[in-house]
Amino acid sequence: MNASPLRAPLDQFPAAEPVRSVEDGRTNAGSAANDRIAQLERELRDAHRRLAEMTRLAYVDSLSGLGNRRAFDDEMLRTVDRARRYQMPAVVALFDIDRFKEVNDLYGHDAGDAMIVAIGQCLRSQIRASDFVARIGGDEFAVILSNIAFEDACQRVELLSEAVCAIEYKLGGEMLQISVSVGTSAVEADPSHQPLRAADQAMYRRKRAARTIYNI
Repeated sequence: MNASPLRAPLDQFPAAEPVRSVEDGRTNAGSAANDRIAQLERELRDAHRRLAEMTRLAYVDSLSGLGNRRAFDDEMLRTVDRARRYQMPAVVALFDIDRFKEVNDLYGHDAGDAMIVAIGQCLRSQIRASDFVARIGGDEFAVILSNIAFEDACQRVELLSEAVCAIEYKLGGEMLQISVSVGTSAVEADPSHQPLRAADQAMYRRKRAARTIYNI
């Protein structure tokens, strides 16, 4: 008897799956990896932008848009360092709005805020590119004038004061006259010297003198 080969119906064998080349797999994996890298890069850029904006806001006065006290302190440190290292002259000027509380009391805080904004814009438009201006308190502005002799700086400060006092500030049909008291101090290399404190003391001496004259 002749032996016959074993045969089984074809439907008993599983259907063959399409064969994917190794190269296709590598391409798909590489594409997914590239997409993920691109996504991570976008997220990193967004995080850097958010951090930069948070840092900027930490150094900006929200009302006037000028630098705040923190920004001023940092700039003051750099200015003092330049004075010590390179004997670069600089002057600090402190501007205080006269009778600002009366403006708030009589016309409301919105009027006071508008005055702050107007004075800040005026100072920023008048200083040199190398100078620095900040709002360091409720009604106080500080200007750092860099690389300038004290006498020349005092003349520039007087011009700044005149520009502020020339602001036409109209409220409710009434023209308000803005006036400021100003104190100046040279930035010295002596580490014990505190230029902002010296300018503050000079400013208050001037304010008291002006009030004495006003009361007469």
